[in-house]
Amino acid sequence: MKIVCEHISKSFKDKQVISDFSYEFEGGRAYLICGASGTGKTTLLNLIMGLLKADSGKILKDGITFSAVFQEDRLLEDLDSVTNVLAVSPDLTEKAVKEALSEVLSEGDLDKPVKELSGGQKRRVAVVRALMHDSSCLILDEPFTGMDPDTIDKVRAFISGHAGKRIVLLVSHENINENHLIKVAL
Repeated sequence: MKIVCEHISKSFKDKQVISDFSYEFEGGRAYLICGASGTGKTTLLNLIMGLLKADSGKILKDGITFSAVFQEDRLLEDLDSVTNVLAVSPDLTEKAVKEALSEVLSEGDLDKPVKELSGGQKRRVAVVRALMHDSSCLILDEPFTGMDPDTIDKVRAFISGHAGKRIVLLVSHENINENHLIKVAL
């Protein structure tokens, strides 16, 4: 299982965002996509998922399925955390979802409508929803937004414990120095 980017370029109007990017992402590995603000990190993720089309080059991803944490949470605000996860993974049991959410949220927050949660709590729901969905590639675009250092550590452990053999593509402005992450510069 792999995603191969071959000579990808993308511009928006007159601004070149990605220029001649090539890389091979392999299953069972986690990659940290790094670069200064505006260097095309989110654009690359959107190209890989097929949400944008490259101006040139190609992306080979036969058979790859995706689950994602976008920069914005994209949660169902009037529904609780458990229902948000079940909405994209209806084959899971409520018990399994509650157990997963309990790894990163307090028990009392599981049944609240998401609109009543803080920004960092919503982010954790988005992370659990993406990790619990059956996919071969996990996209994490700024998954630690709104979290304190202790919570970030807890969420990192959750991601590591549940990523399995997937390709993990992570974009973060947080200082991440984990040895298992392969840094890919844009």
